[in-house]
Amino acid sequence: MHEILSSEVFPDQRLPVAGDRIELVADVAPHSHAFFEIAVVLAGRGIHLSAAGEVPLQRDSVVVLRPGEWHGYTGCDGLVVRNAYLGADIFAFLSGALIPGDTAPYPAHPAVQHAMRLLEASIDEPWTLDRLAAAVNLAPSYLIRLFGRTAGISPMAYLNRIRAERAAGLLIETDLPIATIGAMVGWHDPSHASRRFHAVFGLSPSRYRSTFRP
Repeated sequence: MHEILSSEVFPDQRLPVAGDRIELVADVAPHSHAFFEIAVVLAGRGIHLSAAGEVPLQRDSVVVLRPGEWHGYTGCDGLVVRNAYLGADIFAFLSGALIPGDTAPYPAHPAVQHAMRLLEASIDEPWTLDRLAAAVNLAPSYLIRLFGRTAGISPMAYLNRIRAERAAGLLIETDLPIATIGAMVGWHDPSHASRRFHAVFGLSPSRYRSTFRP
């Protein structure tokens, strides 16, 4: 099943909010994503597919999805949907946005984009700041500065976030043991994995699975 990552939806990682309007003229295959999604039906009819089952949709229907949940659409008949996308750490972002200061975004630096793609493609690798900086031909301190300007977080904090997002999807979509999921995303120490996951979602992996999986 395809998973849509945050970097595919939020061009500016400092502002994890986006939206679009989509007219669905064909079925949408089940997929998951690493962020919150709120979908409001503007017109038409269809059926929403998820782990909770099949739900008929019509004008003014609302669908709310948490990070890691899968969904799709079928039987679309003139179905028009307005989507709002919110980053997994949106609440922490909003808290930070209340702090006075210069929060104007900078254009994404090519080296930062390259670093993000490397981390996303090899999420289970034992990345360190020095290794990542060498891979994009920058000094570690300069990479941290560029990352902070364009993404609002450090490279290792970004890695932690996408690992947590990937783990959230696996917790909901599979029956794999939590320790196995942690290892799959690069966290080989279960207690370390639990702390890192909690830092992003505010819940332990086991609580996240029991709360959001039907």
